[in-house]
Formats: sequence, structure tokens, C-alpha cells
Amino acid sequence: MKRIPMLLLLIAPYLFVGSCLVTKMRSVFSGFVLLLPVLLLNMGYAFFLPKFNCEGRQILFWNMLLKLWNIPIYLLIFFVVLLLPILILPMLPFLFLLDYLLLLSSSMYGISGILVCYKEKKFSRKEAVLNVLLQVLFCTDVLSAVYCYIRASRS
Repeated sequence: MKRIPMLLLLIAPYLFVGSCLVTKMRSVFSGFVLLLPVLLLNMGYAFFLPKFNCEGRQILFWNMLLKLWNIPIYLLIFFVVLLLPILILPMLPFLFLLDYLLLLSSSMYGISGILVCYKEKKFSRKEAVLNVLLQVLFCTDVLSAVYCYIRASRS
């Protein structure tokens, strides 16, 4: 039961991108309206997991899984922007918003897991602060997620 929001976060972006590729442009907005609650729900849900007795290592595993799982979506959006620059220009703010909301929704799991591991004395203060900052930046978030999971598993 406690994994349902995380599973929705795994599936929802792919359903959204798939529906955008198949349907007309006006349904893109309605698809985004359906995706937005899933992203926002997961941003808050990540901080409730410690209350459900989830260890920091478990939360960091989900963070790593979400980060790695979303790489194809980021690449697809990157290549669409590269290949269709004139046609995609009006959608750039929307695509940036989608990318960053997707990044933040998975980063909240990382931040939550890092805070739990810091309280469990698995991470030092410097390590925790640096990894929290890395979690909210593109590309470094994936490296930080993998590092934090491996570090939490070894401690």
C-alpha cells in the first residue's frame, strides 16, 4: 500500500509522454493536468515515508530507481527540443516545467532519505548538505542518488 504513490510516479510520466506522442496537442494540457497531482503528491509523500518506518536506505533505493527510470524521458525531451527547435519554441516553458517538476518529485525521495540517513549517523553533515544540493540539479541528481544508495547500503 505504501508503494502505490511511488509506482504511480514510475508509470505516470511514461503514460503522459505516450499520450502526447499519440494524440493531438490540445490533449497535452489535459494530460499535464492529470500528471501534476501525481508529481505533487509524491513531493509530499516522500517525507511521510519515515513515519511509516521506512529506513533511509529504502527511501534512497526508491530515489535511485526513480532517477534512473526517468532518464529516457529526459533524453526524449532533449532530442525533441534539439530536432524541432522552431516548432517546439512555444512549448519550451512547458517542457522545462515538466522536466523540473519530474526532477523535484523524485528528488524529494532523495532529500528525505538523506535526512533519515543523517539522523541515523550514516552521513556526515557536509555529505548530507552536498547531496541535498546535488539532488535538485539536473544530471548531478542521478550521480548523487546512486552514491547515496551505495553509501547507505554499506553503512
